Amino acid sequence: MVDPTLTFDPLNGDEDILQKVTSVCIGTGRFLRAMLVPALSEVGGEIILAQTRGSSFPQYIYSRLPERSYEVDTVLQDGRVLTATFPIAACGTLGKPDGRSAFMKLPERLPNLMYIGLGLTEAGIEHNGRSILDLAEFLYACFECPTRGRTLSILNTDNVPFNGDAIRSYVCSCDFTQNSERSWEFEIWLKKHVCFHNTMVDRITSQREGCPDVPRAEPLPSKALVIEDLQNALPQFNSVPGVVVRSQPGQLAQDIALKLRIANGIHTAMVYAMALEGLFKTDDCIGHPHVLPYLEQLFERDISHCCSELKLPRIAVTPVFSEWMARIQHPHFGLECFFVCQNASQKMSIRLLPSIRSTLASEETPSDFMIFSLAVILRFLTPIGDQPRVGESPPVFVGRLDVAGGTAEDFSYVSGLHVRKSDGSYEFRDGDGIVPLLLRPLGRPGGCSSTAASFLAGEVLSRLEAFDFRGNPDHHLIAERVGAMLKRMLSGESALTLLASLDPKQPLLLEERHLAEAVQQEVEAAEAIDVHTHLFPTSHGERLMQYGIDALLTYHYLVSEYLASSCEAPEEFYASSTSEQADRVWEGLFVNSTPMSEPCRGVLTTLSALGLTKEVASRDLPAIRRWYAGQDAMMFNEKMMRLARLRYIITSHDPFDSEQLHLCLEPPYEMPRYKSALALDALLEGRWDEVTKTLEQCGKPKTLRGAYELVADCVRALQPVFITCGTSESFSYCRGVVRPPSADILDADLSESVFVPSPQQVLDALLLPLCRDFSLALSLRMGMRRAVNPSLKLAGDAVGAAELRSLGHLCEANPTVKFLFTVLSRNDQHEAAVLSSKFRNLHFWGCWWYCNKPSVVTEVTSLRLEMLGMNFTYQASSARVHDQLIYKWIHSRSLLSKLLVGKYSDLMATGWKVSRGDIRRDVHRLLGGAFEDFLQKPL
Repeated sequence: MVDPTLTFDPLNGDEDILQKVTSVCIGTGRFLRAMLVPALSEVGGEIILAQTRGSSFPQYIYSRLPERSYEVDTVLQDGRVLTATFPIAACGTLGKPDGRSAFMKLPERLPNLMYIGLGLTEAGIEHNGRSILDLAEFLYACFECPTRGRTLSILNTDNVPFNGDAIRSYVCSCDFTQNSERSWEFEIWLKKHVCFHNTMVDRITSQREGCPDVPRAEPLPSKALVIEDLQNALPQFNSVPGVVVRSQPGQLAQDIALKLRIANGIHTAMVYAMALEGLFKTDDCIGHPHVLPYLEQLFERDISHCCSELKLPRIAVTPVFSEWMARIQHPHFGLECFFVCQNASQKMSIRLLPSIRSTLASEETPSDFMIFSLAVILRFLTPIGDQPRVGESPPVFVGRLDVAGGTAEDFSYVSGLHVRKSDGSYEFRDGDGIVPLLLRPLGRPGGCSSTAASFLAGEVLSRLEAFDFRGNPDHHLIAERVGAMLKRMLSGESALTLLASLDPKQPLLLEERHLAEAVQQEVEAAEAIDVHTHLFPTSHGERLMQYGIDALLTYHYLVSEYLASSCEAPEEFYASSTSEQADRVWEGLFVNSTPMSEPCRGVLTTLSALGLTKEVASRDLPAIRRWYAGQDAMMFNEKMMRLARLRYIITSHDPFDSEQLHLCLEPPYEMPRYKSALALDALLEGRWDEVTKTLEQCGKPKTLRGAYELVADCVRALQPVFITCGTSESFSYCRGVVRPPSADILDADLSESVFVPSPQQVLDALLLPLCRDFSLALSLRMGMRRAVNPSLKLAGDAVGAAELRSLGHLCEANPTVKFLFTVLSRNDQHEAAVLSSKFRNLHFWGCWWYCNKPSVVTEVTSLRLEMLGMNFTYQASSARVHDQLIYKWIHSRSLLSKLLVGKYSDLMATGWKVSRGDIRRDVHRLLGGAFEDFLQKPL
């Protein structure tokens, strides 16, 4: 029997699956599987993968049958791994005759083929390259299909500039095309029906330890894949996370320039000094006192001048830097510095010299930090000592580290090039070797005079494009400055010691004209923590894992708004199905009236962010539903998190809810980006029927002692971040000394109406002991008025008084317990802010529920900033539907940017100077940093 994984037969044995195939990928490399295939999956349809040579990937798939998928590991910043699976319809190899023959017959079996992915490297994009010939023959087979009418999009995953143009040229000129029977017709068809898209890619990938077939990837960058689509063939890719579609000429060229200048330039600027110092992994920059501040200085003082040259606003440029700084500080994804150090002269020319030219064009002088970046590369390229391999082709040189000895082992960073920490040496190549040979005299004893260093620095730099130290006075001065630093390093001063002397920690103070864009950039770039949601991952079941347009439209905010203006009775509305309810809300609030309310605007913001603007403009709810029907739940949830830019969310788990009890006692694997809180509203609100029913179900005594035992079991199993409770307007906690509860209170039967514990008794007998025993904070959501209109169900709750005096008594009586809190009423906000400033065991968070409206958020956040500084958590979504994360955080970030600009402007008016570092620190605290600091601080 022929192995189906080698010959592109359907992996599920059903030929009909090929009718659903929209994508074929030539190549099975890690990046293609970690980026392009997920993007193709996101836009819908099945996918076929073809390994170009060998059969390792088909063998991996064979080992997983009947599961027809492969895995990708995404390593989050905290070290947790998110493993996603991606289904494929078929796979095979082009390295075997049977496989190649079957592959070339696929077009006649794939009537809905739209995309061809390529995993070509720079070496593969060449005249008559094997993969070019494979692609040409496959396209010819598509051309010969009589029913082929669809336009095909070719998407490559390499970083050759304008790779689509190059691939088109090679396909048209290759021997297969030129020798085919209908070559002239084929070339016309290619021009008319095939789009060879230029692309840019950017995601760091490796492999799972012990399993090279599983890609291991960093979190998805915002521009993991940029596609030039001048023919508007790919509108469906606009909402795919990590994919950016460029529809105007010149935009992709700007993206490429930004990547070279910023991400690649920053990488180049940092690795040589680190390598010389013995910091061999790029993630060694984390927490380094000088490396990261140096990169900040380099960007602000030099690289940012690319804005005027590229005709881009600063606000389009800074996020590229901010994201790259976060990426290089990923503690689990460092690259080998010496590996990055390769081809130093070429990288200096392509990545750093353009920034010098743009700085000079702006009539500015390159900073000492840019001069250092050049000088340290020349220091790295200076051969020192014996050169036993200089006669090789290309020549291999030996350099000296700034440190020697220690416990680090010698290692090879690429084939044939070694770092010998034991004797403080390293081997390197650099193109044809001319630059190291020019610099070689400086590495000899007594050979590094100031004159020689400046002259040879000028000679080397003048080998780079458009640099002329003899004919250009500015370039001559740069060469002298580089030479002076080079001499210091070759005379014994280590690279990082020299860097420290430049004072990279000096503040980067902002001019007021740059303030607004700086604030917006930092707010948009920061990842937030959502400290209060009701969102569950897919592992918790379909009913709890809410997402989709019907769930959005039937959320209780919108239901109450619809029913308030409708002739329909609540009983009639709730008797209909969810989709019927959604139809009525859509018709009532979005078609027959202007969707002015914040919940309505939120739905529109969400749909717009998902790329559904045409469907919304035409009020086409069925089309929106069809789009959602093509979404995978797990991928969609992660997509929401990324679009909202959330580090993680905290989900409330209620053990007194019959559908959640087992999830509290035996929780599924905790998905990355989801953390848990234990919601005990039923206890503090006195819903004793629910409590006793649950206790009886669990075999616990129907007492407060039994409730403690159950909740303690849940805490041990769920490991919550905190306990959370809602309080009604009747809540009270009296001042006085806390006494241990008596046995009469702990063991009284809650099922008998004789004993009804007060909120204070519940707190003293159960909740506060839990907090102390398990070192947990108690988060109080204060001021609810339940069931004002019971017929509205969840939508029938309203606003009540928070009774903040009782919260003060709680904090005073329990100084070792941490309390988080928020209030529901706008009227309580001032008192709440005052109270928050009085107790070190109290932390104020969010604009909850009815306060989460732009006018109220603006007012109360301004008040909190004026009273608490940055010592509160700005916002939480309270979301019950995953899609709500998008609009709640888009709207919240916009409001925060405007508020902070005003507050910083007020400070600047006093003469106070603000730096980008200040803004970044403050935004981090407001979006969750202060919350984490509060939970970690000792009391």
